[in-house]
Amino acid sequence: MNKPTLRAVPFPPVVFNTPDGDLSPFLAPPYDVIDAERCQHLLQQHPHNVVRLILPPSLNEGKPSRYEEAAALWRQWLAEGVLVADDEPALFVYVQRFPLHPSSVSRLAPRAPEIREHIALLTTIPLFHYDDGVVRPHEHTLPKAKNDRLTLLRAMGAELGQVHGLLSDETGKWHQLLQTVTKNAPCLKGTLDGVDHVLWRVTDPLFVDEVNRLLADQWLVIADGHHRYETALSFREEIAAAREDPSHPANFIGIVLADYQRNATVLPTHRLLRFADNESVERVLHGLRRQFRTHTVSWDGSEQQLVQIFDNAGGMPFLFVAQERTLLVTVHGVEGSIVHALEQLPPPLRQVNTAVLHQAVLPIVLTEAGVDRQRFVIDYTHESALAFQFAQQEGCLAVLLPPVSIALVRAVAAQGYRMPPKTTFFTPKVPSGLVMRQILPCL
Repeated sequence: MNKPTLRAVPFPPVVFNTPDGDLSPFLAPPYDVIDAERCQHLLQQHPHNVVRLILPPSLNEGKPSRYEEAAALWRQWLAEGVLVADDEPALFVYVQRFPLHPSSVSRLAPRAPEIREHIALLTTIPLFHYDDGVVRPHEHTLPKAKNDRLTLLRAMGAELGQVHGLLSDETGKWHQLLQTVTKNAPCLKGTLDGVDHVLWRVTDPLFVDEVNRLLADQWLVIADGHHRYETALSFREEIAAAREDPSHPANFIGIVLADYQRNATVLPTHRLLRFADNESVERVLHGLRRQFRTHTVSWDGSEQQLVQIFDNAGGMPFLFVAQERTLLVTVHGVEGSIVHALEQLPPPLRQVNTAVLHQAVLPIVLTEAGVDRQRFVIDYTHESALAFQFAQQEGCLAVLLPPVSIALVRAVAAQGYRMPPKTTFFTPKVPSGLVMRQILPCL
């Protein structure tokens, strides 16, 4: 049996029909980061914004036919020329230009935002089961999101966005190869949330051959899009033609491939805990002081000061914030109350702050405080300012974390483990509507 091998496969793209190549009015963030307010803004931005296709649950919540209506709109846009299907398979070199988020840099971070550039390859690859070791997850997924995406995929038979994958490029040859394409004029561009997205279409078979030579011995870790990848695996099993024909489009998935050494940026995902009353918050803070090494620190809610607090802390730091009180908790792994809890975690996950928080710190403190785990709700944000504002409300407690390193993400995935959900926030997101793909024929 042939060894499973990562390879880029050119595909027939579907793109918005825009005379000047500007996709800005049509783009939307991935479905899972669009709240109700943002959804309404996108709807008002342009009648053909892709949010009308990717968010039937939000647009017509409770309406059984909402997925079929989104699929009908996809077919209508193709028929009317709003979307254009290109029969010639292609790959795309893809560049993102964006201001660097302050929390993702070291203690030597510049005060002014740095403009960063990511370069990647937008392609399709064969779908691999995780057991093959070619594509590896780094986070656990949630069934509700996968059911939603699978229902939409069944109805539409089309792919509206890409998974984001990270590979290794120790020599820099991958990076250099992609840069050779960017010397030419791009074919598509767009701006979303201050991020410039630029695309170059490539059909040269020699370029594809060189890409696949560099991919031959690679494996990748999913940075973003675990739910979409696992949905694609489930969908493929439902397509009889895909079992008979290895080249069937359902046997592939759209992905953006970037190296983690130069072209990946990850932010933390902070925890927002809302309790039934403020007394519970007080008991949790008291429990932290009893069980862990804590220091009261001053934090004004700024990213710059947050980075400094974490950089100056020892051990594994967590910042607990409640109504203008800020408690720095540092875990060194030798505290009597946490040793047993850490022993229950596989060694790689003992270095992952979200795993330590949810498997050790919070269970110990909630038990100490006598707070039932069912008595509070957890939400998430990667914006420290929002976490600070949330923490000033009655009965609210924010837990801020430094970002997990990309090297640790790769190391955990390499050993076959997954981090808790909402551990990482890779930025910028690959928008929906950039380049799309028809998987099943339109009926």
